[in-house]
Order: sequence, then structure tokens, then C-alpha cells
Amino acid sequence: MADASATPELMSLSAKLLALLRLRRDPDGFTPSACDVARATSIPGQRKPVVSQSQATSLLNGASCNPRSSTITALAQALDAPAAFLLQGCEWDDLTALTVYRERPEAREVLRLIEGLETKDVVEIMSMLRMMRREAGLPEDVPAIPPPPPGVDQPREGRPRRRLSLSEAAERAAADLEGR
Repeated sequence: MADASATPELMSLSAKLLALLRLRRDPDGFTPSACDVARATSIPGQRKPVVSQSQATSLLNGASCNPRSSTITALAQALDAPAAFLLQGCEWDDLTALTVYRERPEAREVLRLIEGLETKDVVEIMSMLRMMRREAGLPEDVPAIPPPPPGVDQPREGRPRRRLSLSEAAERAAADLEGR
């Protein structure tokens, strides 16, 4: 169980976007590019996407970190994530909890029912939930951000590169030396 007294480190917008991209790897294991993100913010019937490729690049690189709310909303929709996750502040860094809140109405009801209960009662509910997870064969602790599938942490540029044979690599190396 995580130490509740420890101050969680705040995630930057760039870190949050990169975490979301890692969760959306393609079948070959590559993350979406800034171009893919920008394209995904397009609204049908409009010529331009809500977020340009250069704006997506600036946000992903951390050069820009205070976008408009319309940009946050467009990115969240494009990356199928709760918009609150992209807001600054540690209370919004729990992607798993925000996703459950967004997608499960019964979870929202549980939160409303917890309102006003004593801390000891909430801790007892947490214990019961952990026991239920154990009995269901699920891990007791759920990470705030799900682990990404295996793959490469940079987008594919253009077409996938074919691995060269040794003879092809030697020919290219020789051609490069001749060209100098």
C-alpha cells in the first residue's frame, strides 16, 4: 500500500500527454506522433484540426504548458482520456480513478455514498474492496496510470524501416565512404 503521507510529485502536462501516448501504441508498438494527435483533434466538417501539429509538438516537448481549455478538451477527446487528467495539480494525476469516474456511473454513486462518512468507515470500505479484488484474482493495488503495452517510445516516421541484411548494410556503408 502506498504511503498516504508522502507528497506526490506533480506531473507536467507534457508527462501526462506522453503517458497517454504510450497507452495508445499501434500494433507495432509505436506511439502516435504529434501529427497523429493533431489529426485526431479534427472536427468533421472543419478544414483545420483544433490543435495544430506545431502546437501538439510544443505541448509534447513541454515548450508550451498552459493551453486553452478548448485545447485540453480536444486533446482529451483525441486521446480518449478524461479532460481532468490533463489539468495541472496532483489531485488530477490519477488517470485510473478519473477514467473509472467517467465511465462507471455506479462508481460515482459509491463516491456520493462515501460523502460524510468517518475516515475509519472509508478505510473499512477500502479493506473490503481490496479483499473483493483478491478473491476475484485482481491485484489489490491499482496504479494511478496503467502500465503501457510494450513497444517503442517514439513515433514511427513515415513507413516502417526494413531491417537491412549484412550485405545490404555493407553496400550502403561502401557507398557512403565513396561519396565522401
